Formats: sequence, structure tokens, C-alpha cells
Amino acid sequence: MKKKGSFIETKKDIIKVIRSSLELLSIIIVLVPVIRAMFFFSDYVPYDENDSSVVTGEDHGFLALSYLGVDRDGTDTLISTKRLEQELGVLHELGYVTVTQQDIYEYYYDHENKKLPEKALYLMFEDGRKDTAMFAEKLLEKFNYRATVMTYASNLEITDNTFLSPKDIRKLEKDGFCELGTNGYRLAYINAYDRHDRFLGQLTAKEYVKVRPFLRRDYNHYLMDFIRDENRIPVESSAQMRERIDYDYDKMEEIYTREFKRVPLAYAIMQANTGRFGNNDKVSDRNREDMGRIFSLNFNREGFSLNDAGVDEYDLTRMQPQAYWYVNHLLMRIRDDLDEDEKDWIRFVSGNAARASKWEVSEGAAEFDNDLIALTSLPGSHGKMTLKAEGGLPESVYITAELMGNVLGEQTIALCGADDGGDALEVSLQDDHIIIKNSRAGNTEVLYDYDLYELTPEEDRISVEEDDANALQAELNARSRFSEDMKESVLFYFEGVDASVKSREEVVTYEDGGEEFVEEFDINDKGDRKVGILLSGDELSVTVDGVLVADRIDVSDSVADREKLSLICGVPDEDYSQRNLNDDVYDGVFKELAVYAVNEGNEEISSNGGKKTVYECFAVGRLKKSDKRLSEYYDNSLKGFERFKDKNGRFWNMVINWFVKNL
Repeated sequence: MKKKGSFIETKKDIIKVIRSSLELLSIIIVLVPVIRAMFFFSDYVPYDENDSSVVTGEDHGFLALSYLGVDRDGTDTLISTKRLEQELGVLHELGYVTVTQQDIYEYYYDHENKKLPEKALYLMFEDGRKDTAMFAEKLLEKFNYRATVMTYASNLEITDNTFLSPKDIRKLEKDGFCELGTNGYRLAYINAYDRHDRFLGQLTAKEYVKVRPFLRRDYNHYLMDFIRDENRIPVESSAQMRERIDYDYDKMEEIYTREFKRVPLAYAIMQANTGRFGNNDKVSDRNREDMGRIFSLNFNREGFSLNDAGVDEYDLTRMQPQAYWYVNHLLMRIRDDLDEDEKDWIRFVSGNAARASKWEVSEGAAEFDNDLIALTSLPGSHGKMTLKAEGGLPESVYITAELMGNVLGEQTIALCGADDGGDALEVSLQDDHIIIKNSRAGNTEVLYDYDLYELTPEEDRISVEEDDANALQAELNARSRFSEDMKESVLFYFEGVDASVKSREEVVTYEDGGEEFVEEFDINDKGDRKVGILLSGDELSVTVDGVLVADRIDVSDSVADREKLSLICGVPDEDYSQRNLNDDVYDGVFKELAVYAVNEGNEEISSNGGKKTVYECFAVGRLKKSDKRLSEYYDNSLKGFERFKDKNGRFWNMVINWFVKNL
């Protein structure tokens, strides 16, 4: 009999206690990482200038990396906290220590006496976003790194929760892991044209975001050129141009001095990257004069990470790691920038050692992350890895994988000869085409080429006139929404209504026979295609996203002894480079790669009693890994406990994300 007064008196009470304990444990599991994400438990410790293992006395310059922004899960442009943690963690393991603006200032202005660490790293986070600071600061604490937070001075005068306020910045500086820098007075654009060559003129940052889907690269930053009309003729005199540029620099000096009693040492002018400080000599000269009277350092270029003593302190360069880069992509780019005797400083990451041990990487570098293989090319070249399987490939083989590298570039699954002579039968996803190639003795013959745009449903296709009308509508909506003048906003609104009515009445649609609009790919457009390959004897078939795109292609002239499986990746053609500097490294991404031997001797009994061959199941996208006619040769998918652990980890990450973003 239970003691009188005890709160556990029945079986129901026991269940309540157990349930309450589990709920409390779940709350603790969630709150511990949330608390760690929101509070600091250590102080920044600068490197010791007297430590000869860090400051060797040899001059190797410094690396400069500049991140556009940070998001916990990542976006098209903002790097995820997981990827940022990987990148900073690897650099930390390689021995890189961060330097400050003051260190760089002394390096250039007192070079004889100032020695930087042998592996010096200067970090920047651009655009002054509040979420960037929130997510990045904890990682800086973890690795004892310090970074410059670049801001726009105009954002310090407005109330906008997207951007850091002066109060926020003062707190960041007090915490010790961040210091203040600047991208300029404002982010704005001039001389803009959309992809239909319609003149847009000047755009604010918010207007730019709304019309960006309809732009190419035909626009300029506010400080980079004369303001021009639709015929590209200047509409301002040289004196007016100088007055306009002076205004931005004067406002920067005024705001930073008022809020912080100083201007930052470091400036990163937006979109120069031309070897000058603007796209016009007179504009360049004015920018150089103004930045020289206010700032001590300027990051003028983007694309290379290394700066040395021979670089002009107003023409420094930084590398902007992209959100879609894998860690080895960043390391490959850094390695390419280093002097020859420093390249061995860089060690690439391989990820899961057990999975990596099954492959031999002959070109580039490969990282294994759960069921994903990221193969990184050499600069301007290829990456290649080969499966170390005993015995040759099955005569009849089924291969499946989800290819997630960027659209522009090459991701290839190759069936190679045994002698490593380069002979291979290759299936490539290249620039959104499926290309079947036969490589022999260094020569490549294209056997089949299919443009995957053909998979676009008829109802999703539009005419050039429709896209032109959509672009105009986006511009007018943006002008109306963000105009600071109410009368002007109303006028744009009604102009947009008129344009919408006109487009419905006059625009010739694709359905009515209008010229089809096919959008050009950008170098950073993400790809995601599920590819299936079935080789039976000398016939090769390919499905993409469950649709048969290559039907029994004759490959009898290809390499006969298909003994090895290789993965290959390569950079896009130079014609596709749409950035100021071409990114000459590419990540081929192969998710859930699996290879199966096919037993053609059996047929599947369908639900209606008929029989279907392996090919017939494959052709309609219904060949499953569980099919008894398939025997596993290699499978990089997650199974059993690994799959459970991955799903559980993603679930808890979603929960923690919600708490971090909403508390």
C-alpha cells in the first residue's frame, strides 16, 4: 500500500511522471543549443605577436574572405551556418588566424616593423544584415576569430529590423568578435536595362530585388559611372558627377563620425573590380580621391583571396565564397591563389572516411557527407574519382543518382576500360543537356544530345512578349511599392494596372503562336535532376526525373571492357561566365549514387497479370531498387540507423531553427 500523501499513488500517476520527465528532457535538449546560440561564454583573444610559431617573420601576405551574408539554413545567396562552420573550422585547423583592420593598416603603412602571422586571414561579412551578425558571431567565438561587419551608412539612419542599428554594432564591438567596416553610403543602381533591353534607369536596393529575375548584368552601381539616358549618353556634367559622388562620401563621414566618433579604416567599394575605381576614368579618379581622404584601406576587387605587400592598399582584393560552394571548392580556390611553395598548406576534406575509402580520387578533391558525394574540380579543369570495386562492372547495369551540381557545368557518370587509358562510355548532365559520349584515345564522339528544356510542360512555356510584359509589370509594381512620394506611387500603380490590361489584350502568347521565350542560365543557378541509366548489352537508355530521354542508344562502338565506374565533373564553358571574374572551379554533386547488376532472365508480373521486362519498368520510371532482378553492386544511400539518425537530426535542426528565429 502507498504512503498516504504520496503524489504517486496509481499507475496513471506513474505514466504522468514519465511523460512529464520526457517532456522536460525534450525542452532541455532544445534549449541547450538555443542558449549556446544566443549567449557568449568566452572573450576574443588576439594572436600573440611574440609567438614565433604564429608570427614567423616571413611575409606571406594575408587572405581576405568576404561573405555576402549568413542564414541558419542558407539561401541562394546567404551561406548556411553549417557550411560556414565547416569552412571556418577547416581554416582554423590549417592554422589560419584572423587579423584586424589595424593589423592590415600597419602592414601597409609601417611594413618594416609590422609582421603578420604566417597564415593570416581577414574576414568580412557584407551588407550589415542583423541575421548575419546573429548567426556568424557564435562561430567566430567558437574559433576565436574576429571579422569586420561591413555596413551601409544610410541603413544606420533608418528603422529596419533587417539591418544592424548603431546600437547593435556597438554591442558587437563590445563583445569583441566583430569590428566595423563599410560598403559605402547606400546600395543603389544606375543605367539599368532589363533582359529585353528596356531602360530602367536608377533602382534602389529594394526595387532591384523585385526586378532582378528579369535582369541580365546590364546595370551599374551608383558610384561606378556617369548617370546616363536610355541611349547610354551621360545626362550629367563632370562637375555634377563629382558633386554626386562627393555627397555619398561626405554622408558616410558624417554618419560614422556622429554614431561612432570615427570612420572605419576599411572600405569595400561596390562592384569596382575593373582595375580602376569605376567604369569611367573620370569617375574612377573621383572615387580614388574621395576614398583617400576618408579611408585608409579599400577592397576594390573580388575574385582572388591573396593580398601581399606589393598590392596598393586601395586596390585590395577579396574572395566572396558563394552559398552553393562546398568546402573543397573554397580550399581549391584559395590553394590556386597561393604561391607554389605554400600550396601544400591546404589539405582537402574527405568527410566520411569509410565511404571515402571506397573511391580513388585522381583529379580534384571529393567530400563524402552522408549519402552525398561532392566532387570538386581542379581550377579550369576537371575532377575525377573511380570506384575501387573488385571485379569488373556487370554486363547489364542499372545506375541511379540525383545530380545536384549547378546547371552550368559537367557532371558525368563514366563506364571506363580497365587499363586507365581514357577509353570510356560517358553519360553527362552538362548545361542542362543529357549527352552520351564515347571517349577513345583522347578523342570524344558525341553519340546523343538531348536538351532537357524539352521536358518543360507546354502550360509552363511563355512567349517573348509575355516575358517582356511580366518584366514591365515587375518594374511598375516595384516603383509603386517603394516610391517615397505618394503621388508618384499612385501614378505607378495605375500605370501598372493599364499595362496589365494592355498585356492581356495585345500580347501574343506562346499558346497563340508567339515566339517562345527561353531563359538563359546564370552561373549560380542550382540544378537538381534524378538520372537513371540502364545499359543492356550495347544498348543504353537514360531517364531524367522519371522521363525516358534516351531510348536504346547504340553504343556498340564504345569501349568493350566496361570495367570501372568513374565520376567526372568540369567547369562550364567560358562563354557562360556572367560574373566579373569567372569561377573556374566546379562542384559535381552526386546524391544517393547506386549501381546494380541486372538479371534480365526474369520478368515482373504486373497487377493485371501481364509481364514487364526490366527495360519496360525503367522506361516508365518504375524500376525500383527493391526489384528482385537487381543485385546491389554499390549503394551510397543511407540505410537503417544512418537513415534514422539523419531524419532525426534534420527534425531537431528544424525545431532549433524555429526557436532561434522566433525567440
